[in-house]
Amino acid sequence: MIGDGAVIQRHAAIKIWGEADPAANVSATFDGKELIANADASGDWLIEFPAKDAGGPYRITVRSGDDTLIVSDVMVGDVWVCTGQSNMYFTVNKCIDADAAVAEASNPNLRLFTVKRTAADEPVKNVQGSWLPCNPYTVGGFSAVGYFFGDAIQRETDIPIGLIMSTVGGTLASNWTSREVLENNPEASSHFERYEREKAAYPEALAAYKEAVKTNPKAEKPRGPEKRQPTGYYNGMIAPLFAYPIAGVIWYQGESDSWQHERYNRFLHDLIDNWRIGWNEPEMPFLIVQLAGFEGKSGVNENYPEIREIQRRIAMEANNGLAVAIDVGEAKDIHPRNKRPVGERLAKVALVQVYGQETPYMGPTPETITLANGDVTVRFKTGAGALVDQDGGDLPGFELADASGKFFPSEARLSGDSVIVSSPRVKQPTAVRYAWTGFPKVDLYNEAGLPASPFQESITQ
Repeated sequence: MIGDGAVIQRHAAIKIWGEADPAANVSATFDGKELIANADASGDWLIEFPAKDAGGPYRITVRSGDDTLIVSDVMVGDVWVCTGQSNMYFTVNKCIDADAAVAEASNPNLRLFTVKRTAADEPVKNVQGSWLPCNPYTVGGFSAVGYFFGDAIQRETDIPIGLIMSTVGGTLASNWTSREVLENNPEASSHFERYEREKAAYPEALAAYKEAVKTNPKAEKPRGPEKRQPTGYYNGMIAPLFAYPIAGVIWYQGESDSWQHERYNRFLHDLIDNWRIGWNEPEMPFLIVQLAGFEGKSGVNENYPEIREIQRRIAMEANNGLAVAIDVGEAKDIHPRNKRPVGERLAKVALVQVYGQETPYMGPTPETITLANGDVTVRFKTGAGALVDQDGGDLPGFELADASGKFFPSEARLSGDSVIVSSPRVKQPTAVRYAWTGFPKVDLYNEAGLPASPFQESITQ
């Protein structure tokens, strides 16, 4: 992680580590100060310099025996890990505004690091990758959500920002969680069992593919079992980052866990706790992208509302945050191309919750729910000015549940900072929900243009 162009976390001990001959003397010089350590019996060594404020560029010089290594253009600032599955992996050069985004991406105080995709049975010590300055030649292959997030943070704070992209498409939360944590979760046992089955079956499937491709060049190559490997990407792409202090994490994942939505609350909670322990930062910011709207094929997205609700509720907990993306999805594409609003909404959350700025950062959030004469009044914390119905007229997407728990589409209208919901089919409402489909029509915003999150809440008499 320490290389030319690196960003080192401010206000945290500056850790320099590496490998040398066993018991060798190693010296490191940073900002005019030299510290010395001895490598252990395995050749590993670690030197820690005192924390610094944001600044740079600096040079780090490491010497051991006749060997000298010089690392240049090192900045001290904030480091954010950008992680999750394919919508975080989705790159700038595929965005809806790719040409403009790439052309304007000249920011020498924004640095990019892409972790090489690696699954491992046990935690590894180091990751493969290098730091690159953000410019039109480097940004195209980087996470679009990560870039738009980091660029907005850097320009608003004038602090050097380092982004570490550690993503793999099609992954489960369990792929990114330690074995120790998963083994304490009974709901994870099926993940280990499935991986072992697929691992055992893969050699035969691969051999069959090699035979088939001789006569059919378009034969489909079998998918390797690594994406089903619990702990695999945690071991190869997260655990080795723990020695490198960071400011926080942005997380875009959940599509692949929608088939087991009833388990996702435990999996995501465990992952967040696992990572905070790993980085030894119990209050580490963890900012979540709520799943974007997606219609897809029949049944593919039927549990997306439940995943979104879990994400919303976890984001309400201390040191977590939420960027709502319900309105920037695409009906037929699980990988929506409009990633700029997602990254910029994440940045707004960070600017308020992490950097202490005052700016609208959340859409309308349900605050109180009351029932009177069959009407349900949902009072919102608007987040910025008044509630806005973008299309005017009745608000779509609201539903009420009857005493049996069955939901019915309901009429809804604005009234100040509230929405009044009613249905002639529901005499005694027990719950209210909004935008509870895979790809809902979204009309409810605030004056800052931020959408209300989908939600479901019980109604107490």
